[in-house]
Amino acid sequence: MPEDWLTTDEAARILGVTPGRVHALAKSGKLSFRMAGRTRLIDPVSVHRLVATPRRPGRPLTPASAWAALLSDLGTVDWMELTRSLDLSSQQRYNLKRLIARTSADDWSALARVRARAHRVQTRAAYLDEILRWDGVVRSGVSATTTHRLDLVATGEAEAYTDEETWQLLQREFHLAPSESGNLVLRVPAVPDARLPFVLGREVMPVAVVAVDLLDSGDPRSRRTALQIIEQLSRAAARD
Repeated sequence: MPEDWLTTDEAARILGVTPGRVHALAKSGKLSFRMAGRTRLIDPVSVHRLVATPRRPGRPLTPASAWAALLSDLGTVDWMELTRSLDLSSQQRYNLKRLIARTSADDWSALARVRARAHRVQTRAAYLDEILRWDGVVRSGVSATTTHRLDLVATGEAEAYTDEETWQLLQREFHLAPSESGNLVLRVPAVPDARLPFVLGREVMPVAVVAVDLLDSGDPRSRRTALQIIEQLSRAAARD
């Protein structure tokens, strides 16, 4: 094997995507490759060119559409019930289904970024479990990996969703201080109060929400796990 060419696994690590996504990028012409027997080798120049290329995932979804897509695990669970609860019209449902079908896994972070206002704060590690058990706090991201049996372990950090009132209360109760490197991320869904029960009425967020939160984490391993989840959900949605 030429030393300057990359295996799909090596290219995936550099790009922060799954090997399956590398194959798709190669087939689409976005990555140059050659075959060595049955092994696909990726041109490192095209990999680094892609890393340096700014992404243009398109316009973000509205908050209601983002939540409809994510709470339904990209249209695979309770699709009609959730889209109606979030007041999506039949045309909006149709458009969202089409968008789900054609969206790459690594675009979901940008498309769903309007889903919530994120507050990254610092608190004592001893407080994290107590905060996650608070009424109205819904675990997600690194705090939901055990529930969804994901091969990720997060120690000393937590992620969850809650409403604005609970967020303000937690700030006061635990003296939460804003910090770019904080150990706690609390997100407040950007939906009207009347729709909050449909978003927060659970103990743990569905796996698609967890995956998008992991995409936002910046951790390469979390990102790879998130992309695998989204790709699996996208394939399941395409079969429905």
